[in-house]
Parts: sequence; C-alpha cells; structure tokens
Amino acid sequence: MYFPTPMKRIRRIPSRRLGRSPRESCLWVRLFFCIVGIVLVCSAPVQAAKSEGASSQSEAAVDLPPVGLEPDPLFDEFDLEFEMGPSSFPDPLEPMNRGMLGFNSVVDRFVMDPITSVYRFIFPEAVRRSIGRFFENINSTQTLINDIFQLEWEGAGITTARLVINTTVGVGGLFDPAKAWGIKGHVSDFGQTLALAGAPSGPYVILPLLGPSNVRDGIGQGVDALFHPTFFLLGGTDVLFFSGSSGLTERARHVDELNALKESSIDYYAALRSAFYQNRQAEIWANREHRRSDLPSANNTARAW
Repeated sequence: MYFPTPMKRIRRIPSRRLGRSPRESCLWVRLFFCIVGIVLVCSAPVQAAKSEGASSQSEAAVDLPPVGLEPDPLFDEFDLEFEMGPSSFPDPLEPMNRGMLGFNSVVDRFVMDPITSVYRFIFPEAVRRSIGRFFENINSTQTLINDIFQLEWEGAGITTARLVINTTVGVGGLFDPAKAWGIKGHVSDFGQTLALAGAPSGPYVILPLLGPSNVRDGIGQGVDALFHPTFFLLGGTDVLFFSGSSGLTERARHVDELNALKESSIDYYAALRSAFYQNRQAEIWANREHRRSDLPSANNTARAW
C-alpha cells in the first residue's frame, strides 16, 4: 500500500515592505531642500537695482530729434540701450558668463519657477512675510559681526537691540516690534566690509546655479557663512536645508521683479549685470555714506583688479 510522504510545512517568508522609512523620507526631503538652497542663494538682488536702473535711464541725456520728425518712444528706448557706453564694470569672462546664464535660466524655468509658484500658492502673503522676518532675524547675526568689523558701533548697537527685541517680543522674529518702536534695521556683510577697506570687486562672474556675483562678494559670502548660527548649531545637511528654505522665501519675494526685468530687456545679460552692480553699490553705501571720503578712489563704479 502506498503511503504518501507528508508534505513539509512551507515557512512563509514575509515580503519586504515597499517604500521608505520615515527617516529615509526625511533625508530625501532635506536633500531636496539642499539642492533648492544652492539654486536660490543669489536670486534676490534684482529688485532694488531694477528701480535704480530705471531711474538712471530716465535721467540720461537724449539728443533731440531733427526738426519736423516726431519722436517715437519705441525707438527712443532702443537708442538709450544701444547708445550707452561700454560697461564700467570688469567683465572679461562675458562669453562664459552668457553660457552660464543660459544654463541657469533653464533651471529656473523648469525647476525653480514651479517650486516658487507652489510655495506662493500654499502660503498667503502675510505668512510669507512672517517667514521672511524669521530668516532676517537669524541672519542679523552676520550684520552684527560685520558692524563690529567695520567699527560701526552705533550700527552694532541697533542690530543687537533689534535681535533681542524681535527674538523675544517678536516670537523668534516672526514679527518686527523693533521697527514699530522706531528701531530700523540694516544689512551688513563681509563683501561690504572688504569694499570699505578698499578691496576691488574683481571680475563679474555668473556662477552655476548661484547666479551673478564677483570675486570680492564670493569671498564675502563664504566668510559670512562661518558667522551664521546654523554653522555652529546644526550639521552640514541641516545648514543647507536652512539655506534652501531661506532662499525659497527670498526668491518668492522678488520673482515678479526678476521676471519683469527679463521681459522688458533687449539684452537680458547686460540688464542683469547692470542691475546686480547697481543694487550692490546701493547695499554697500546705504548706511555707510559717511565712509566715502575714507577711500581715495571711492565712486559709484566697481573697481577692477
């Protein structure tokens, strides 16, 4: 008689759960914002320069047209742009810079503009302003250090008072009671410190993802990063995460001005370069006008090497 062999019990091996753990998801989110931070660092300096550039062009002298001919505003705009003399700012790397600007424009169009639109859609303007004040309050530690470097003791006192008031009464900087009490803030950075010491700006350069800058301000940004609280309190990934969030807030604030400059410019590269330098000069001398006489060659143009 045939007796079948009893079948062995098959042990069921649990399948591996698809997906990522919460810790892995968090790391991926931080990595994403790190990339955003790198892209957004230099997207803000256009707003002030755009208004200054418009005012300077409106004050420029224009030759009168021949008698009997009606002036055409459209052709006047072309004349103003093409009859301006060569740039007063050093730009020996223009061919390379133009190529880099094209690369950055592609990244802006397909990556950063959608992210900025989603951010502005999710958070109303009042919330975005509070987020911006929070980052400005933390970044004021850099202003304080550079006020001390520049021996601007009154400015250092004002920055300290604002930092204390807004951190405590202003709930970590989400609000700005110091401004309501008449204590207005300012911004100082190490690039400004070098400029006041007489250091030349160096060549104009457009960095990959970072945008327009020059040698002096590039060095200044690196030094300022060493004075930021996140450098001492957070790890490398967290620092980039913080920078990404701060950069996203800054870009959302000025994206309309940047797009307006791009749409209204015949040569976007030249307009962006002019806007960058005009804005930078305004930032350097905004609260240091009394220091102009200290520099033998101080003027409104950037000095070459």
